[in-house]
Amino acid sequence: MLYKTWPIIAATLFSCFFFFAQAQAQSADDAAIQSVIEDQINAFQSKDYERAFSHAAPTIKQIFKTTDRFIGMVKNGYEPLYNPDSYAFSRSIEQGGSVYQEVIVTDQAGKQWQAVYTLKQQDDGSWKITGVKMEPTQGAAT
Repeated sequence: MLYKTWPIIAATLFSCFFFFAQAQAQSADDAAIQSVIEDQINAFQSKDYERAFSHAAPTIKQIFKTTDRFIGMVKNGYEPLYNPDSYAFSRSIEQGGSVYQEVIVTDQAGKQWQAVYTLKQQDDGSWKITGVKMEPTQGAAT
């Protein structure tokens, strides 16, 4: 009788192992992605602009060309990320080869923002930031 149930048991064990392995890989990617974002924010705060710019994807580097131009854009358009009071990582999803990582940011005035970072894994295995969309959180005063 056991020989009849063996394929079901094996398939179930394989499915569990595959799910666990996939969850572990996703957790490693999540940790790496969050580490890139956190290091860029820390670099902004410590005024290590070269390090902050190093996390930008090649397409972003082509657009801004220099660290000074990049930092100017961040200061003018993304002040809550440049100088946050606090931030916390939230949801992330993978779609079409990119990862979208939500970060809830509180600025120095106490206003909350939703920042959605887009990252892409590079040929060398590193993760680089390809863009950020930032809006006030739902119900936040503008």
